[in-house]
Amino acid sequence: MKKRFLTLALVLAMCLSLAIPAFADDAAKPEDKDPVATESVKPEDKDSEPSESAEPTDKPEDKDPEPSESAGEPEDKDPEPSEPAAPQFTDVPEGAYFETPVAWAVEKKITNGTEPGTFAPEDTCSRVQILTFLYRAVQSAEDPDFAPTSNDLLLAAKWALEKGMIGDAKTINADCTRADAVNYIWQAFGKAEAENKAEFTDVDADTDYAEAVSWAVEKKITNGDGSDTIFNPGRTCTRAQIVTFLYRAYNPADTEPADPDTSDEPTVSPEPTESISPAPTATPEAD
Repeated sequence: MKKRFLTLALVLAMCLSLAIPAFADDAAKPEDKDPVATESVKPEDKDSEPSESAEPTDKPEDKDPEPSESAGEPEDKDPEPSEPAAPQFTDVPEGAYFETPVAWAVEKKITNGTEPGTFAPEDTCSRVQILTFLYRAVQSAEDPDFAPTSNDLLLAAKWALEKGMIGDAKTINADCTRADAVNYIWQAFGKAEAENKAEFTDVDADTDYAEAVSWAVEKKITNGDGSDTIFNPGRTCTRAQIVTFLYRAYNPADTEPADPDTSDEPTVSPEPTESISPAPTATPEAD
């Protein structure tokens, strides 16, 4: 009996001696074993593949830039003209008293003549025509981009009514007199009071245009009709005289102007068809 027990103990001891080393081998695996790399883990020192948008690193810094469409234009290129060339009028003689005023009126888009190549300086001027000229002069001075239209005549009549320059439109087609002309211009400039009264024998102090005449003399717009004592308020103005009055009003000079008179008549006096449409005869409704 004892012999069997010893044999069994011996067998058990041999089994334990074989199992303990194997267990020890599993327990002795190092803790710092490199983990198995997953698909998302990339080696740190691996060269990254360039993206499609990446610029090459060896691109030269001094590469000449691509020329733009506007580059390369010569510096001495002629500039575009800012103003169209003024039309040449065959009936505006060189040296005439109204030559410069007409050129100014064309430049300021106040008038472009009655027909191509013709200004008709000796044609009489109606009230609606001077009001249209004056309206355009005011608009041109306030807005450099002003452009005249076919409606300016109606707009001028409405503007004059609103400014109190005319009482109604019933007589707007009447001839414009010298008294009318200076009166309209005076009102457009704010009805300033003159420091001195004009001494014309044919301008009564109690007339509604007396202050306007004095202001016009003071501003050197007029100095009489061929005489320093005669203004001739009832004389009908010509187109040349009207643009001359306007030019002097908007371009004050230091020297006293020579007033237009019959001795300054141009050598050409055509009779063109006026391109300005007739003025309205109906009285506009007051605001």
